[in-house]
Amino acid sequence: MQMNVRLTKEQKIEIGSPEDIYSIMQSVLLRESRIGREKEHFWVIGLATSHKISYIELISLGSISAAMVNPLEVFSLAVRKKSPKIILVHNHPSGNLTPSQEDKDITNLITAGGETLTIEVLDHLIISEESYYSFGRNNLL
Repeated sequence: MQMNVRLTKEQKIEIGSPEDIYSIMQSVLLRESRIGREKEHFWVIGLATSHKISYIELISLGSISAAMVNPLEVFSLAVRKKSPKIILVHNHPSGNLTPSQEDKDITNLITAGGETLTIEVLDHLIISEESYYSFGRNNLL
């Protein structure tokens, strides 16, 4: 399941921090209906070398507590659009932003795949309606 998120001109900005990512992705999450927000979403943000967003793609829509993520889907658009950097984002509908072991494992798997493809994984954010957790800021990348 793939779905591109349309960006406004203002959102096609240079990403400089996890706060920048969260600001954009919080608005994307809040566009979902209340029922939709009760499911895990997993997005990939592709960046140009300038760190400007080239795309945001929803690659998985899961259940209340999990979203299945296929690394092939994570990298397919990055390869097609020649994006040298990506950021992973997923929500925790429970509001608990602590990364699960599965969150850590998929991050490590995708990061290793990115190294093979020379696509850098800059960060992985877990978001809720109110806050976020950054793997990069917490030295988990």
